[in-house]
Amino acid sequence: MKWIFATLTFLLSMISFAQTSSIILGNQFYKDGQFEQAEMQYRKALETEPENTTALYNLSNALHRQKKYEDAAKVAATFYKATKDTALKSAGYYNEGVSYSKLNNLEASIESYKNALRLNPNDKESRENLQKALLQLKNKQQKKDEKKQKQDQKMSQKEAEQKLKQLQQKEKELQEKMNKKTGGGQTQDW
Repeated sequence: MKWIFATLTFLLSMISFAQTSSIILGNQFYKDGQFEQAEMQYRKALETEPENTTALYNLSNALHRQKKYEDAAKVAATFYKATKDTALKSAGYYNEGVSYSKLNNLEASIESYKNALRLNPNDKESRENLQKALLQLKNKQQKKDEKKQKQDQKMSQKEAEQKLKQLQQKEKELQEKMNKKTGGGQTQDW
């Protein structure tokens, strides 16, 4: 019985060590700027423990560094759902917000930053990024409104040109009728 317990304990510690060594190796790759290799190591650690918050958080960062923003946002969401720690949840929302900002999904990034601030109201970076995202969204909306207004003006110009052409055509038709009545181009002297 002791032998089985000892064997199980040894196997569990080996799995834990392998998982931890993958994270450590991933961190070394990350530090060296080898983000693809770091990603592979973090994923390797997640194979044995899919909700390992350290591996999830680090994987999200490695994906972000590779400009895989959509994947980084998904992993960040998995991370903040897996952790119970409010500071870590806040960091996960922050990372998700940064990824959405890079994807130019301003509405989603704003919501992520708000969630980060709900959990950690003193998070200066989340607050600053929220303000930037709100300003970008406002500018984007203004540009959209200006573009629509210009299109409306252009349509009005086109309509005016069409009406002018119609009036010119009617005037031409009237002159032709007048010319027919007066005998083909002769004018009467009153």
